[in-house]
Formats: sequence, C-alpha cells, structure tokens
Amino acid sequence: MVTFRLLKHYISDKAKQFIVSGLLKAVRLLVKTKPHLIAFIYKVFEPLAGVGRFLMHIIVLPAYRLLYNIRRHFDRLYGPARNKFMILVTNRYSIHVIIGTIAIITGILNLQTGEVRAETFGERSLMYGLVTKQQNTIVEEYAYSENNVERLAVNYRESNALSPSSHGLLVVSQDNAISPLTAGTIASPVISKRSDSVAPREEIIEYVMVSGDSLSTIAEKFGISVNTLLWSNDLTIHSVLKPGKTLTILPVSGVKHEVKTGDTITKIAKTYNVEESAILEYNKLASADDLVIGESLIIPGGEVKAPEPPKITKPVVPATIATPGSTSAPSYSTKQPTTTASGSMVWPTDLHIITQYFGWNHTGIDIDCHFTENNYASDDGVVQFAGWKGGYGYAVEINHGKGLVTRYGHHAQLYVEAGQTVTKGTPLGLCGTTGRSTGTHLHFEVILNGKFKNPLEYVR
Repeated sequence: MVTFRLLKHYISDKAKQFIVSGLLKAVRLLVKTKPHLIAFIYKVFEPLAGVGRFLMHIIVLPAYRLLYNIRRHFDRLYGPARNKFMILVTNRYSIHVIIGTIAIITGILNLQTGEVRAETFGERSLMYGLVTKQQNTIVEEYAYSENNVERLAVNYRESNALSPSSHGLLVVSQDNAISPLTAGTIASPVISKRSDSVAPREEIIEYVMVSGDSLSTIAEKFGISVNTLLWSNDLTIHSVLKPGKTLTILPVSGVKHEVKTGDTITKIAKTYNVEESAILEYNKLASADDLVIGESLIIPGGEVKAPEPPKITKPVVPATIATPGSTSAPSYSTKQPTTTASGSMVWPTDLHIITQYFGWNHTGIDIDCHFTENNYASDDGVVQFAGWKGGYGYAVEINHGKGLVTRYGHHAQLYVEAGQTVTKGTPLGLCGTTGRSTGTHLHFEVILNGKFKNPLEYVR
C-alpha cells in the first residue's frame, strides 16, 4: 500500500515538472519572436494607419464636436425645466393630487354613464354571436286587438309591481300603430296611421325573412296590417322571428278562414266583425250558398280577438307545498300525462339571457329573469312535483311522457300543484332566487330517462 502511494506521488510530481518546463519554453519562444512579430504587424497595417488618421480628423472628431455642442446647447435651454419637472413629479404632494384628480374624473364618468341592461349587454360582441349562433338581430313583436293592456298588480314580498303581461311588450293597436309598453309608460306614440291595402295582387304568397326585417317593415312592404301578418302565420306573444323564416302574406288586411262543416256566410261575418257583402264580393261568390267545405276564404278587414293574458291577482302557493325547514311533504304526483308532448319546446322565460350554460358541473342552464316576471311550461304535460327541493328552492317538475321531464327551480312563489295538467306556455311560478341562488333567475333542466340533457338541444 505504501509503495503504491509513493509511486502515485512520484508520477504526479513528474507530470507537474513536465508541464512547468513546457510553459517556460513557450514563454522563452515568445520573448525571442516578439520583435519579429511586432515588425511584421507594423509592416502589414502601416498603409491602413494613414486612412485611419484621415477618418479620425475629417469625420469622427468633427461629428463628436458637433454632437457635444448640440447637447450643451439643449442642456442650457431645457436643463432647468427638466429639473423643475422632476422635482414636481417626485414630490409626494403632487402624486397625491394626481391620484385624487384621476379618482374624481373616474367618478364623474361613471355617474354620466347610461344604463346598461342585462337583456342587451354584449349582444353585438363576437363572443355572443359564437355562443348563441345568431348572426342577426332577433325581432320579437306582440299584438293585441285592443289599444290598452291592463296592468295587473302582483304581490312580491309585500310590494306592488307590474304584472309580467305588461312588461316589455310591443302593442299593435287597431290603427296599426306600434308602441312599446314598459313600466312607467303613460301614452303610446303613434308611428303610422292605418290605411287601406294598396297591394294589387289577389293571391296568397310566401315571403322569406332576411336580415333587418321586422313585422312592421314586412307589413308596410306588402300593404297589410301587422295583425294580419300575425294571424295568417299563427304567431303568438312568445314567437321569435329569425332570418330565413317563411311567412304567409295575404293580399289585403284581414283574415284567412278555412270553411268548416256548419259554417255560413252570416256566421263567418259575425265571427270576424265584417259585412257579409264584403266576403261575397272579395271572394267572387254569387250567393251565400256557394260555400265549399275546405275552401279558404279571405275576409277583408276581418279581425281576430287576441286571447287575454292570464289574470293573476295573487300568486297562490298550494297548502301542501313545504317551506324551508318545514316537516310537511311537498306536493308530488305519479299521474302520467294523457297526451304526448308536442316535442317542440318554447322558451320558459320572458328574457332570452343565459347566465350559465350546461356542462359537466352544471345540470341545466340558468336564464336571467326579473322578480316581476313569470316562468312558463316549455311543453304540455302533468306537474309531477311542486314544492321545496333543497338547492332548487321552490321547484316544479313536469312529466311530458316517454321518459321526458323538465325541471324549473328558484321560484319565489308557485302557481301550480302536483297532478295539474298544464299546456305549453302555462305560468308555473314567479321568478325568484330561493334555494342555492345568488340572484333572480330560472334554473331549467331537461331529463330524459333519468339522464340530464342539454336544454338547448330541445329549446331555443
């Protein structure tokens, strides 16, 4: 072991000696060749030295003097102002004044900002179009045969408010005037006066809506009333019109009537409040006996009485419905619907604003609604549950048959009870925020054979 260590130290010492000896020889070589190397470099770069001296005296030095003088001149002019500005900026009192000014300006701008409603916020953004798949503005208009819409009082937490039937409607009066009716409306401005049809045609045609169309513009284009357009296309207060929809256009303002068994000219004239002679003359009938079952008649000037909105003076909560913390059972029914749902669901609220979409962590969609508005049945069926349902608050479940159930949550008060048969558009309850909720909205679910489905696949 000792021999091995001695051998190791011997080899290490020899290696160090060899390296040091090599470095010393290299230094001696450089010292000997230094004069010759310097002479060589001088001969190679001597011609370039003259060019360098020329550039230095003619270009570099004059440019440096010019820039130096310019800098001194500007420093003499703006130096004091710059120093004052820096003192002003770095002064703590100046910073306080700037922050206070910004706060005051921001507050004034916020106070002057116009009202932004949830119904229209973001509708013109690119994201809104991608999510809703709507590239054009949706036009929604409502018609009534009477000039006035009755304001009905509803009770919500001991306060009076306008009923949903008078919230945000467009009223089409008999004189063809269209006016918005909102909370606080006193008078309806007249936009246009009614005039006789100027359409030269006698046949019924079809028209496909395009971007920018509304019921008013289409009616004016073809010289008929807006009510005529609504009646001939079976449109209701919940109808949503989009570009591409085909509308039936009558040749004159009035109603199209299909002759049924038992119809007479006198009965038809009385139904639509017109003269018998007008029906005979326009349809070129020789006498009242020329009616044919199944034939379509044009009733010029005829009017269809619009159905009255549901009059709800006070929402009624069934006595069997349990309240939070109560031990009584909620209203529940196993009754099956006698008729099959239409399969075409309607929007269950007055507003069309979705605040949360269907996903893996959300079993339905949340739709914005106001505390004075009702929520509606999306299709025909039987109420199988009505009452308190934990995080859903006051909830309603409707059995539509064939394993399809819809659920409506967070009502403030309910209008229906279990076992009750409802039709599409029936008011179910008052919009609220009961249960696990942070604001007034409707939680809407579609359940097929016990599995949650995306409601937007059934209703739009």
